[in-house]
Amino acid sequence: MTRFPHAFFARVLCASGRSLVLCAALLAGCSDESDDTTTETTTTDPPTISIKSPLEGACVSIGEVPDVRIPFLLDVKALLLRPPGYCGDTKACGHLELSANGKVIGRGSGTVVEFPMIGVANRYDTFDVEIVVVDDGGAPLAGGEGSVLRATRTITTAASCDKGGGA
Repeated sequence: MTRFPHAFFARVLCASGRSLVLCAALLAGCSDESDDTTTETTTTDPPTISIKSPLEGACVSIGEVPDVRIPFLLDVKALLLRPPGYCGDTKACGHLELSANGKVIGRGSGTVVEFPMIGVANRYDTFDVEIVVVDDGGAPLAGGEGSVLRATRTITTAASCDKGGGA
């Protein structure tokens, strides 16, 4: 028996003398090699990141608990979030660094990044929060038009916010 089933069937059909045309068509249609080359290119949108919550200028009620964490919910597109060291050569891949008033205070690799209030000297204050996507080496990733992939938000924290507050 031959390695290629189509060759076996072609021999059987040709040997039986049924149809020379059918045999020729079968042999012509069965080939292991193709000289057709297809190159498929796809374009993807540039990666983006934005903060869904808390809203810009929001008062976030954090109470009196010393180890409270403020969650920042992100909207991420065309970006692969992985823990540090897991991206390798993958494009548009990284992890997140959350800074408050210029100091990195949190890291994450999901669409929720926490701002830990423990250790913050004045926990009831206004904070300029920046979330930057960085690669395995800690270098910021570029988004569209070469800009650094980041999202910013200004929030105010209080034990209790006047209007019912919250994130």
